[in-house]
Amino acid sequence: MSDESSADHDSSDHDSSDHEERRSSPRVEKINLVQVSRFDEEGFRADLAAGRTVNLSRGGVRIELHHSLPLRSEVRIDVAVGEQVVGVDGKVVHLQAVGEDRCEIGIAFENLDAETEALIAEYIDD
Repeated sequence: MSDESSADHDSSDHDSSDHEERRSSPRVEKINLVQVSRFDEEGFRADLAAGRTVNLSRGGVRIELHHSLPLRSEVRIDVAVGEQVVGVDGKVVHLQAVGEDRCEIGIAFENLDAETEALIAEYIDD
């Protein structure tokens, strides 16, 4: 019982761990190069940026760029997963400034095919 109370105490002391517990899959810190294309309402590419991943999960990725993207933007991400580069669609769900010249962006994956999902899962579990 003391383990449970200390676990409750730890999670209440750290807002980020409360946030992490709501995730459907764990995130692992993996740093990879990433290219992000943002699309406008008509489906045309409106922005192209290169950055790096901060962490990766089966359901999404947090990336670091030198500029932000609009919240709820539709994006296409090309990310190195092991020896392969995979392209996945996603939506910007989180923004956080990091210093004066960088932004961390949370992107939820959308419409992952089974092969890409399996590749990401295998990479995360390594």
